[in-house]
Amino acid sequence: MARLKRRRLLIGIAIAVALPVFYVGLNLALLWDPSPTGHWKSDAARQRFERAYADTMTLLPPPARTADVPTDFGTVRAYRFERPGADESYRRLAPLVLLPGQAAPTPMWLGNIPRLVAERPVIAIDLLGQAGLSVQTRPVRRHADQARWLDQALAGMGAERAHLLGVSFGGWTAVNLARHHPGRVASVSLLDPAFVFAPPKPGFVVAAMVSSFPLAPPGFTEWFTGWTAGGAPADDSVPEARVVNAGIDGYAVASPTPDVIPEADLRALRIPVWAVIAGRSVLHDARAAEARGRANVPGIEISIRPEATHAIHGELGAELDPAVLAFCAAHEPG
Repeated sequence: MARLKRRRLLIGIAIAVALPVFYVGLNLALLWDPSPTGHWKSDAARQRFERAYADTMTLLPPPARTADVPTDFGTVRAYRFERPGADESYRRLAPLVLLPGQAAPTPMWLGNIPRLVAERPVIAIDLLGQAGLSVQTRPVRRHADQARWLDQALAGMGAERAHLLGVSFGGWTAVNLARHHPGRVASVSLLDPAFVFAPPKPGFVVAAMVSSFPLAPPGFTEWFTGWTAGGAPADDSVPEARVVNAGIDGYAVASPTPDVIPEADLRALRIPVWAVIAGRSVLHDARAAEARGRANVPGIEISIRPEATHAIHGELGAELDPAVLAFCAAHEPG
């Protein structure tokens, strides 16, 4: 009897180990894609995303300019927003460039652009190789490649110097441009940036991976999006979430996951940096991120907002947008 119980226990343990391994292996096999560039998984996925994108863009102020800027790695969709009745002194201000998170293109800034554009021109970028209207045609293999296409896109939008505002992965994108093309950057503002001051938590990595699985549980994408926002509603009734969910579900990213910015590169920055870390972020350890930023970035203005989640740009936008604009004004190129 004891031998039978032991055998059943071993069989149970084997099944408990084998099923998750099989599940992950099957999903990885289904995810395998020989394409070296980001692309839509199907026409239906692209159409779902484009409908959500177009619907949400109607809620934004009309852009003064919409452009598909050619770069060495594909065309980059960019928008320039200006306040009504903008004069030449306003247009001469260095624009504020908005760099979004993964699977979260221009519509994610729905609540921010109307406030930001009141004080200076705004350029919103759909990141190349991510869900959006940018079209990648060449592999992005190195961090220098990521900086190169963005530098070329900003040049194509006439931004000789620019202030950068990055949230999540957009924060890494901003700092990456600053370390490779510092002459383009007037200042950097960061909202709970990913891969800049601290590595991601293992739980976040696992959840993000599962959200990309073809066989993810029904509703997992919506759960993941809401989880990053502290449990806030993240279904299709929320315009920005509708876009993000469609991007996560439908777009295959081919660019490599970035490394955390090395401390030597942070110490070498000679560009004004302002950062706010979300105290309730599921992405990383907020205290570790704040400490590493303060210890390594010369002159950084950095703080933790204990009540904020990773969706900080939306939660605290009414308070933080004016702070970003003030930081830009304090560091306007001469």
